[in-house]
This record gives sequence, C-alpha cells and structure tokens, in this order.
Amino acid sequence: MKKVYLLLLFTFYFLLAPHAQTKPSMLPAPANWQFETFPLPPGFAPAIPYKGTEELRFSPDMFKKGTTSYFTYAFAARLDDTKGVSQADIKNYLLTYFKGLCSKTAADRKLSPVDTSAINLSIERKKTGSKEPVYDIVLHAFGVFTDGAPVTLNMEAKVISDVAGQKVYLLFIVSPQPKTDAVWQELYKIQKEFTIGA
Repeated sequence: MKKVYLLLLFTFYFLLAPHAQTKPSMLPAPANWQFETFPLPPGFAPAIPYKGTEELRFSPDMFKKGTTSYFTYAFAARLDDTKGVSQADIKNYLLTYFKGLCSKTAADRKLSPVDTSAINLSIERKKTGSKEPVYDIVLHAFGVFTDGAPVTLNMEAKVISDVAGQKVYLLFIVSPQPKTDAVWQELYKIQKEFTIGA
C-alpha cells in the first residue's frame, strides 16, 4: 500500500511540477516582484476571445492598501493566432478581464458583491513617435484583493505585433498612483525593456 501511495505521489508531482515551476519568458524582471502565469482565456474571464499566455509581476506591496505601491503591477499577454488588435479590442479585453476578475475574486474572498456595471475605462493613444502603439488608460474597478472598495487605476498598454508568428503581445503597467509618483519609474523601466522574446 505504501508503494502505491508513493507512486501516486510522484506521478502527481511530475504532472504538476512543470506548471508550478514555469519560468517567466515575457517578464523576467523585476526579480523581486512576485511572479505568476496562467493560460488565456483565464478561468475568471472565459469570454476573452484569445488563446495564449499571461505573465504578471506584482510589486512587493501590491496587496497592502495604504502603501505607495498598492495595486501596482505589470502584466503581459501573448495572444496566439492573432494578427493585430485595435484600441477597441484592448478596451473590450480589459473590461471583460476586470469584470470577471473583480466578480470572481470578491466572491472567493467573501466580500460584498461588486457592481460590474461600474467598471469602466477611458483609453487613448499616446503620441510617442514609436511604431509600437502605447495607450493611456484610466480604469475604474474595485480593490478586491483587500476590502473591495472602488479604486481608480492609471494604466498604459504597449502593443507589439509579431506578424510572421501571428501573435500579438500586450504589456500593461498599472498603479493607482499618479504618473508623477516614483513608482512609475519602475513601471516605465519594465515598459521600455519589454520586447518580444524577452
């Protein structure tokens, strides 16, 4: 019986280990920011019309309300079999994503249900002179990782298209802090260094 138990244990370990030990390919840094990855569409937003992978980097105080880097993070999405995305596509992606994330996380954490109709955003393209579009975004959502209170997030989305590979890469940098805050220096460093195959 003990041998059967050990065999099952090792089988379970080797089946799950590759997923648990996934290394970052899009967001290798900052190394001291917590890393997470999952396939797209995510379980909390199955209506997202893309398949691919998402990687996230959470600032050390991401989940500590009242700190300067609360809700400050970066996430990158690789959209497979995709030739391009428009400004409207990015808006729909984020609305579907955050409505699902806030609703599911609030329920999982037994917070008061959130009004997903209050989740909205504005988006406009920045004038950067770069061939890679960057969009300014202001998102109104909920702080479901803490107390569920409304939170306004300043965001930017950088788009890189791999036409030959039929993939689109989206990098989002996020913080409720104004862009004059020092935390944005770290976020802009992530944005500047983000490239295909990083």
